[in-house]
Amino acid sequence: MSAGKGKGREDDEVVRLTEEISSIEDQIKSLQDLKKSVVAQRERRLSNRPSTASGPSLPGSAIPATSSLVDYTRNSFDWSDELLPRAKATWGIESFRSCQEAVCNAALDGRDVVCVMPTGGGKSLCYQLPAILSVGLTLVVSPLISLSTDQCWHLREANIACEMMHSGNTREESTNILQRVKMAGTSPKDRIKVLFVTPERVVKSKTLLASLQKCYERDQLARIVIDEAHCCSQMGHDFRPDYKKLAILRKIYPGVPIMCLSATLSPRVLGDVRNILGLPPTVDPIHAMPNKTVYFTAPLHRPNMHYKVLNRPSLAKDANEAIAKWIEEHHAGHSGIVYALSRSDTQKMADALNEISQGRIRAGVYHADLEDAEKKRIHHHWRDGRIKVVVATIAFGMGIDKGDVRFVLHACISKSIDSYYQETGRAGRDGQDADCVLFYRPADEARISGMVAGEPTGQEKLRSMLSYAQSTRCRKCLFGDYFEDRFGNDGACGTCDNCTSPLEEQDLTLEAWKTIKVMEEVYDEGGRITLAGLADLVRGLGGGQYTVVDSTVKKRAKDRKGAKAKQSGFVDLDATCGGKVVLSKDNTERMCIELLLKNLLADEFNATAYSVNVYVRPGRDALRLSRLSLDEVQTKSNMVKVTVTDKKKGAGTKRTKRAGPSSRSGAEKEEDDVEAEEEVQLNHKRSRKSGADPAPGSNDVKEGEEAEEDGWQVLHTTRTAMSDPIEIDSD
Repeated sequence: MSAGKGKGREDDEVVRLTEEISSIEDQIKSLQDLKKSVVAQRERRLSNRPSTASGPSLPGSAIPATSSLVDYTRNSFDWSDELLPRAKATWGIESFRSCQEAVCNAALDGRDVVCVMPTGGGKSLCYQLPAILSVGLTLVVSPLISLSTDQCWHLREANIACEMMHSGNTREESTNILQRVKMAGTSPKDRIKVLFVTPERVVKSKTLLASLQKCYERDQLARIVIDEAHCCSQMGHDFRPDYKKLAILRKIYPGVPIMCLSATLSPRVLGDVRNILGLPPTVDPIHAMPNKTVYFTAPLHRPNMHYKVLNRPSLAKDANEAIAKWIEEHHAGHSGIVYALSRSDTQKMADALNEISQGRIRAGVYHADLEDAEKKRIHHHWRDGRIKVVVATIAFGMGIDKGDVRFVLHACISKSIDSYYQETGRAGRDGQDADCVLFYRPADEARISGMVAGEPTGQEKLRSMLSYAQSTRCRKCLFGDYFEDRFGNDGACGTCDNCTSPLEEQDLTLEAWKTIKVMEEVYDEGGRITLAGLADLVRGLGGGQYTVVDSTVKKRAKDRKGAKAKQSGFVDLDATCGGKVVLSKDNTERMCIELLLKNLLADEFNATAYSVNVYVRPGRDALRLSRLSLDEVQTKSNMVKVTVTDKKKGAGTKRTKRAGPSSRSGAEKEEDDVEAEEEVQLNHKRSRKSGADPAPGSNDVKEGEEAEEDGWQVLHTTRTAMSDPIEIDSD
């Protein structure tokens, strides 16, 4: 009997060892995968190091030694003597900016052109001046009616014959315009120098294409201008399907020069746009070969623009007060724009600004759902100063041209750096100092992530925006990296917040390790949790509880015999990771964003009929931290560094060596504030129950609310409030 028992115990030990070997083999495979990922990251870093031999080459082919090359930067063309005098007589321009003159030279020489110039840098002149100096009609494809209206208004002020075709035209107006296009060149009285159309009009209106065909056959179609050309590409930040169909223009009007204009056309997007529109390879404007596209670019940095990121309070009331206080302290009586994410946000913000300032901030609302007449009224009142601040969605976008805008504020992050740069570019167009301030909270990530879940490069672009918001580097250098050095390489700007008043970057390796260990346990147990919920959970709030989804349990627990479905789980922080994370709510959430950026955490999406809910799970590189023991992680440093929101550089205490699980960690300076902050959060919960509004960009969004993308109404699946059983609300 005893021999039998001994054999049974031996068999059990064999089974245990076999299972342990299997587990080790699984870990080896995971570590091998991790090694590949880390090696790939190292190789990318090495390949991105700047070459010491020479600077980056311009797009295009090598420069041959031939007399056929043209230098469009010179001023010895047949029309050179007429360019500046005509610009001065028409618009009062005293001198050209950047590459304006060279672009005009290439356009008047009949070349295909791509011009990348900063917002407010004078792109419009690059086609308008050649248009009035050329014979025939210039067709301008523009994405927004508001943009075309603004440009048309300026041209008519300068007595330049222009027209605009859009859905608001009457039948008689459209017929008259098309007739004048068909008869171009026959009657000076009825001529049109510039015709603005939307891409939808080009693609869907056969009568327009037929009229342009007659114009083309008369040799009166001087050029085609594609404004905001990045909209052609799905890799661009404002992709529009009808822009991609503009390839038809090169096919039916061969030989007509095409000019592409944009402020945010990266080299990768440029290649896509060029292929779509049928443009030949690009060449340097100083050594321009025949039959190529001449590529112009100007530094995108504008020294008069001062960028800053401020921490946005979690409550809507506090956030509105912070924005109103900032406007009154820095730009009382000045013209500005405040961008909000949704239509309901704009109305609430405008009402709050008017109320908090007791009418001193005269704010109006602008979004895509307004009637056209109301949009025009708001725009005109803002232009003439009756309204000082426009609170708007991105419908108040491309082409908004008012010189004395002294500030552009964002109450929530943009979907991409491209969008953010374009929106802030509405400030300071007169060359005077202007402020561009982002009021940021980590909770913005979940709201935007759900909105861009279906976009091909949406997550990649959002990560770049989050990295910008949390970085300690010069804002100009961050833009320069993103736009591949087109901000100039002359060093830091010296005027942004990170140059003048940098925040401390703190080593939170231990806190990150604890967070990943908790995340892995929650995920393995079938848990589902939001980023804000995870931040609360690791800080010991909510009694260690989290939501468990039945089907998820069955799927993830298939190797655990007898796994039972349950509605909630529990994590023991002491047993799992040696104790809670001792950081403020804001800094814990900032740390979680950093873990997302480092692929230690990852977003997980769950689509319902009306929303895309955003949760977090372990990222592909989570094993880099979680494989370490507590003793091992205490010897590591700077694996995860995070910009904290309450300490200036040099003002904090140095990180002390950790003594063990009960140590207060590198965030020990925050421990004294945690109890007080938890009380604030409890008060927050009570106020939310009483009906207080969430902050702009928080996770509480009405189901089915429409978000806006540069003026086009798109019913997105929006982020809804999560219902994790945590006692403290997530925002």
